[in-house]
Amino acid sequence: MSSPPKSHTDRDREEPSEAVSPAAVSSLAAPEKEADSDLDTPAPTPTPAVPKESAAGILASGAVIEAVDANDNGNNNDGVGTTAGYHSDYGSDVPSDTTSVTSSVRDYVYENGRRYHRYGGEGKYILPNDETEQDRLDLMHHVLLMALGGELHMAPIKNPYNVLDCGTGTGIWALDFGDQHPEAAVTGVDLSPIQPGWVAPNVRFEVDDLEKDWTWPENTFDFIHIRSICNGIRDYQRLVNQAFRHTKPGGWTELSEISFDVHSKDGTMTEDTAIYKYMQIGTEAYRRLGIVFPGPSMMRECMENAGYVDVVAKTINIPWGPWPKNKKLRELGAYFALNGTAGFEAYGLAAITRGLGMEEAEAKKICHGAYYDILNRNIHVVGPVHYVYGRKPE
Repeated sequence: MSSPPKSHTDRDREEPSEAVSPAAVSSLAAPEKEADSDLDTPAPTPTPAVPKESAAGILASGAVIEAVDANDNGNNNDGVGTTAGYHSDYGSDVPSDTTSVTSSVRDYVYENGRRYHRYGGEGKYILPNDETEQDRLDLMHHVLLMALGGELHMAPIKNPYNVLDCGTGTGIWALDFGDQHPEAAVTGVDLSPIQPGWVAPNVRFEVDDLEKDWTWPENTFDFIHIRSICNGIRDYQRLVNQAFRHTKPGGWTELSEISFDVHSKDGTMTEDTAIYKYMQIGTEAYRRLGIVFPGPSMMRECMENAGYVDVVAKTINIPWGPWPKNKKLRELGAYFALNGTAGFEAYGLAAITRGLGMEEAEAKKICHGAYYDILNRNIHVVGPVHYVYGRKPE
C-alpha cells in the first residue's frame, strides 16, 4: 500500500490499542485485479496482494465525487511545547484580541478515559482533544487529501495573502497550506491549544470560540477554510454570516462537513448491523445536545443567505473500509479504517453518554461494534463528506 500524500507533521503516530495495524488492514484488501466499478461493487473474497500505486488520482476515477444539486435535500500531553506559534508578528495586519496560550485554556476535562476542552464552556465541542484524537485528526487529514487528489481545498482561490482556518485542530491543514503558499499569512483558530509550538513564520495559531463575535477587522481574509466544525457550533448560519463579513470582496469561503448520513446503496448496511445502530443512536444523541450535522442543501442555503455568490456544492463519498473493487477506492477505505475504534469513540462516546445518559461501557460497546462492521467486507458502507464554497462579491 502506498503512503498517503505527505503532510506537515513530524509527530510520530501511535496507533490506539484497539485500532488495526496497516498490515492488518492490508490483509483485508482485495487482489490486484482491477475493474472500473464504483463504490457499490464489493471486493472479491481472496486477499493476497496490496495495491502499490498512489491514491493521488482518486478524483480522476469519477467514483468518489459528485456535484450536489441545488435542490438536494489527566495530563497536559497536548503536543504544545512552547507558545512560539501563537501571535507571531508575521501578518501583523491581521490583529486579534483572541486568547493567548495560558494555563486556563489547558484546564481540560476528563471523562470516560478521554480528555476534552473546557475553554469556551464545558461540552461546547463534543469531541476529545487528547493525543489519540490528535492522531485521528491527522489521519483524517490524510484521508481527505487522498480523496481530493492531494488538494487542500476545492475553492478556486488565487494568490491568497490572508487565510483563516476555523477549527484548526492540530493545525495540520494550516501548516500544509502555509508550506504551499509561503507568501500567505495563515491563522489557525481552535478551542484547544493542541497545535505545534514551533511553526513556519507565516503560520500562527489562536485560541478562540468562533461562536462569539469575531475580533478581526471585516474584509480581512482572502480565503476562509471551515472544516469539520459543526460538532461545536449551535448556530451554523451565524458562523457563515461572520465568515462572510470577514472575507475580502472577491475572496472565497469553503465549508466541509462529515455527514452521519452514511449508507450502502446495495442494502448491505441493514437495520440489524452495528454501524446502522451507531448512526441512529448517535444522531439522536446529537439532536438532544442541540447539534445538527448540516447537509449540502443547508450549507448552500447558509452561504447564499449570507451573501455569497458562485456557490458550488459537492459531495465526496468515502468508503468506510477496504471493500471496494477499485483499488484506489479500496486504498482510501483502508486508510479510513485505520481510524480504528478511536474514530467511532471520538464522535460517539461523549455524545451518547451526555446526550442519552448511557453508561460508558455500553456506549463503548456501540462504538466498537460499528468499527468491527467497517472491517467486514460484506458491509459496503459509504460516508459522505460535503463541500460547499462561494465567493464574496466585489
